[in-house]
Amino acid sequence: MTNAIAATILLIQSLALAQTTFYVSPAGSDDANGSESAPFATIARAQKAARGTNAKVILGAGTYWLDEPLRFGPEDSNVVYQSRGDAIVSGGRLISGWQNAGGSKWTVTLPQVRDGTWYFRQLFMDGNRLPRGRFPNGDGLLKINAVSEDLRDITLAEPIPAQLAGKNAELVVYHEWSISRAPVESSEGPRVRSTVPVGWGGHALVARPGKVAYLENAPEFVDQPGEWHLDKTTGVLTLMLAESDDPNTHELIAPKLEQLIIIEGRPDAKVTGLRFWRIAFQHTEWPLPPFGYMGIQAGHYGTSIKEKTYVLPGAIELSYAAHCIFELGCRVQHTGACGIVLGAGCSNNMIETCSLSDIGGNAIMVGWRGKAKLADSTVGDIHLAADWADPVDVPSRNYITCNTIERAAAVDLGCVGIFDAFSSGTIIGSNHVYDLPYTGISVGFRWSLEPTSQRGCQVHNNHIHDCMKVLSDGGGIYTLGYQPGTIIEKNEIHDIHRSWHALQAPNNGIFFDQGSSGIHVESNKIYRTAESSIRFNQTTKENMTWKNNQFEKE
Repeated sequence: MTNAIAATILLIQSLALAQTTFYVSPAGSDDANGSESAPFATIARAQKAARGTNAKVILGAGTYWLDEPLRFGPEDSNVVYQSRGDAIVSGGRLISGWQNAGGSKWTVTLPQVRDGTWYFRQLFMDGNRLPRGRFPNGDGLLKINAVSEDLRDITLAEPIPAQLAGKNAELVVYHEWSISRAPVESSEGPRVRSTVPVGWGGHALVARPGKVAYLENAPEFVDQPGEWHLDKTTGVLTLMLAESDDPNTHELIAPKLEQLIIIEGRPDAKVTGLRFWRIAFQHTEWPLPPFGYMGIQAGHYGTSIKEKTYVLPGAIELSYAAHCIFELGCRVQHTGACGIVLGAGCSNNMIETCSLSDIGGNAIMVGWRGKAKLADSTVGDIHLAADWADPVDVPSRNYITCNTIERAAAVDLGCVGIFDAFSSGTIIGSNHVYDLPYTGISVGFRWSLEPTSQRGCQVHNNHIHDCMKVLSDGGGIYTLGYQPGTIIEKNEIHDIHRSWHALQAPNNGIFFDQGSSGIHVESNKIYRTAESSIRFNQTTKENMTWKNNQFEKE
């Protein structure tokens, strides 16, 4: 080969490389060519340019405000999206133009809310979630004294300091391992009437005397710095800050989108090799359904055991995806529902070295069944415990490793850090999971010994602590059902709490719930737990194998 030919080949290769690297900047233009000197302005424009090229898309520092979720199909395979600087993909909108309304309260009118095209239930200031006005304030709770037969009239231990009719207020009730959130129709004295029955009908997860509750989202409840209220009719957003503080000097963001990224292939054409590096994904909403949120377990909800059940969506959703990766410092933050969910047909995907914090629901779900066709279960609720109708849909060999998960379940307190169910061969390893109101890691979701697709999950080398800070009947790790080949190994679990209002069921290091079997438990270290290190419900120690564990409380 002559030097000239070699030089020509190198030139062609270098040009090809240049043509398959696209740049994006918030200060760019979608009419540009996507080069480093003339970057695109939006990720959607870069996505269009990168299709079919095995390209790399480099996001410059700044916030990319989405008007709709980014959708990736099979044609988007084998592209890398990476940040250079702090790139944020946001489903929110900046709130500005605040006017002082007297004292420490500030208001701004949002025309889209007034016109009925936007409503939000989350608000973030300088990266922190702000609470809607509530009674009682802070973490205060009221005992329930009486409940009507139809589960709609709830009498609390104290009078309510406001009339709630027509104000879009919500009643939140704490159950053993979930919560219910019901729209309020009216109130009088200590009595609240909801628009729907409060709880999952036909089960213990309903309002009853002795449980605790609070009220949220009435203008009269905005009486503490940081609290806010949004009037759906007038579009007026009210915020209370500390004396002499001014919201115009802060960054306030309200979410507009429910999802940010949707990666969706087909059974015969998966999305493959899509990668995201060092990108932050922030600010999603989740609207309350007309029937409220009647939590069942781990982000699943419904109205009664006889009706269909649902599951919270994810800010990032994958289905029929293979070898897709979120890694190298990706951050998922400030969501109204779940963080990352892996649904039907997901295989060999990886979520590694990511940080997920301030997540409204479950931080990570493998075996999310929000869209796929399911087979009716012959055990318990036919929807809640349903396996995949087609075995090809079973998620397999997905990796959830080396992540930091904190403050998940910020909205639905009954959610968990990592959820795995109706999946095969999931690896959940070397994660740091902490600061949760309920369980850290949940594996399995069938309340029986009946075989399902759940098998071969490896839960190893995780550090799990400061869980069970609000609810009860869970643990650092929680398991359900028959799952042959599952291994729980070398996990360190400690500081499993119990709140003053927790109901009868204990909180433990590992809770092996109904039907748990086929599991090998080895070299786990469990200490400082509210009750015993391990617990069994409708299963026995003999249904598992054991080796070299260190349990502080047997």
